[in-house]
Amino acid sequence: MAELELDRRDMLKGVSVIAGLAGGVPFTGAAAAAMQGGGKGWEWEPMRWVQICATDDDPGRYDKQFWLDFLRRTKTQGVCLSAGGVTAFYPTKVPFHQRSPYLGNTDMFGDLTHACKAMGIRVLGRVDPHAGHADMLAAHPDWIAHNADGTPKRHPTDPELYLTCPNGPVTFEWMPQILTEIVSTYPVDAIFGNRWAGSAGICYCPVCTREFKAASGFAIPTALGNPRDPQVRAYMLWDDEKRYAQLKLWGDTVTRIRPQAFFTPGTWGRLDPKRLRQTIRSIYADRQGRSGQNAAWLNGRSAKEAYCLMQDRPVSGIFAVGETSTPYRLMDSTQSSAEITAYLHDGLAHGFRPWMTKFKAEVFDKRWVPAVEKAYVWHAANEAYFRSTASLARVALLQSAQTQTYYAPNVPRDTGAAGPMDLSSLHAGSEDASNGFYQAMVESRIPFGIVDERQLDPEFTGPYKVIALTNAAALSDAQCRQLRAFVMNGGGLVATHESSLYDEWGTQRSNFALADLFGCDFAGKVDQRVQNSYLTVHGPDPLTVGLDDTPRIIAGTKLVHVTPRPGMGKAALTSVPSYPDLPMERVFPKTRTTDVPMVYARQVGKGRVVYFPFDLDRTFWEVASVDHLALLRNAVLWAANEPQPMAVSGAGLVDVSYWRQERSVAAHIVNLNNPMAMKGFMHEILPAGPYEVTLRLPQGTRPGRVRLLEAATDAQFRTEGDAIVVQVPRIAIHEVVAVDFA
Repeated sequence: MAELELDRRDMLKGVSVIAGLAGGVPFTGAAAAAMQGGGKGWEWEPMRWVQICATDDDPGRYDKQFWLDFLRRTKTQGVCLSAGGVTAFYPTKVPFHQRSPYLGNTDMFGDLTHACKAMGIRVLGRVDPHAGHADMLAAHPDWIAHNADGTPKRHPTDPELYLTCPNGPVTFEWMPQILTEIVSTYPVDAIFGNRWAGSAGICYCPVCTREFKAASGFAIPTALGNPRDPQVRAYMLWDDEKRYAQLKLWGDTVTRIRPQAFFTPGTWGRLDPKRLRQTIRSIYADRQGRSGQNAAWLNGRSAKEAYCLMQDRPVSGIFAVGETSTPYRLMDSTQSSAEITAYLHDGLAHGFRPWMTKFKAEVFDKRWVPAVEKAYVWHAANEAYFRSTASLARVALLQSAQTQTYYAPNVPRDTGAAGPMDLSSLHAGSEDASNGFYQAMVESRIPFGIVDERQLDPEFTGPYKVIALTNAAALSDAQCRQLRAFVMNGGGLVATHESSLYDEWGTQRSNFALADLFGCDFAGKVDQRVQNSYLTVHGPDPLTVGLDDTPRIIAGTKLVHVTPRPGMGKAALTSVPSYPDLPMERVFPKTRTTDVPMVYARQVGKGRVVYFPFDLDRTFWEVASVDHLALLRNAVLWAANEPQPMAVSGAGLVDVSYWRQERSVAAHIVNLNNPMAMKGFMHEILPAGPYEVTLRLPQGTRPGRVRLLEAATDAQFRTEGDAIVVQVPRIAIHEVVAVDFA
């Protein structure tokens, strides 16, 4: 295994030049001033966004007045308009930057930009450099991505276009000219990058081949399916450094011309949030909708991920009104109003500023308009309660890009269709554990956030009492030290399966790095498939609440063999060994119970730790056992050792969040009661209620006026100790209990 222990510097010995361009150098001058004090530049102003994503034939066909009227009615404060890249929607002078063939002598981008600015709306110019035309290939073959055999990569859906190389002159020479032209010519406030990192997958062009060899000593790998291969790892790190360099170059290009403007990417993949924040002032997260396989809380999760990334800066969530999230990309369609409404509001509840995107400026089907208009007008009327200063959640799930990237013992081979930033898409089921824990917290109505493994110092973990490691397998020694300090200082930890069994590169350790917290040691074996196994319940116990009327519940499907440390005491759950599930005559346990612990719960320092040596969260996502839901909920509540700041009682599936503003708090309840909540698209909104909401107010505050924002009425409340209790008779889609401080 010695070859897998290569140091980052060994693999990237030549990358220091790129790193010097990309990392550690924040904005200077006016841009730095705009980012001081929590980044209170103009980006904090807009709360509602609309993107008009133009197609080549839109100039001369689209109804400009329709859009201006829509922006006015919806009280939109920011727009994103198609400017250039694949196609220029203005009279560009940059060579190989082809104008829309339908543009003629007009200037669609300029006309819309000036009209929106006259209305007081902020403008982002959208650029997309991922494809080029035949004249670019003919003049500059090294601008186009190459296959391994040296042939240029054609665009997978439009054979007249070619995929550009994201690591060469298109990114570092050509696009800066386009950015300069746009920002110098038009009064834009920022540039938004769509597919800014390209879509070419692995590129074998002369530039990539030469530069990667110089940086790492390796040839470009043929596939990215094994991230523990030193060659693959080196390529991914090299690509990361290229992206940091690109972000800094494009950001500096924009800011040099217009100091208050900036560049922002639509996606960020696994890039380090601390390095991203050196150049990014606001994030507009591009997860436009859910597929039929995603849960209805997907946009709320996107908001939490973006909030975790940006911390003290505004985050907006892009949602589409057409069917863009399916493999078929039916962009000229219109989703049902119920699906649009539920997706939009779940993002709002978790901190997103809404950003509607409409593919094609020419509008065929306007059925989306009423749903978006209603939500935007309501949001504007209650805007003060959406300008939050902090989340009041006390529980967080750990987001582990290292586990997603490097913990991949058996992954499919890479076809080259995905780029290095998209590697997690190659790992089937790689998010099942986090999805399961996420679903359990939603069903438990526990407000929770997300923390990143690269941000585990007290500045970022301080607001939370519990951190959940959802099979966070790949953690560094330094990260484990931070988690240990979190527990010793009074924090709670809930961990599952192989958490901390691998280092940050996916190399297996001989023992858990957090074994001293778990109270057990790795016994050297992981069963990847456990058939028909069970848990014996030993209650009453805080971890068995809701399970004390049964002697046995189902276990998981993967098992980590561990050895208990001395003095652990009787476990609340013990193992019933796996036994055959066929033939039926043999479906009985030869050993009916054991004393093998299947949960380790203990006080450590000032904190509490719960460890499950099996895939509890992953199995819950697959099987949806109510018993597993109870175990996950009980573990979090016991580890917290304090009341939750918000509690909701009543029937059905609701997603909750709890936020503070300067002079108020806002408790959100999003109604996800729907047969399509877990699969398929919603066709109608099904009102729910009544609910009772219990809120603990921030220390030193007293309740004044309490309002229900969806119902648009004052609410009666009673005080119980340090909490207030509010009755919510009915929720259509998204009720907000808004409490003004006295």
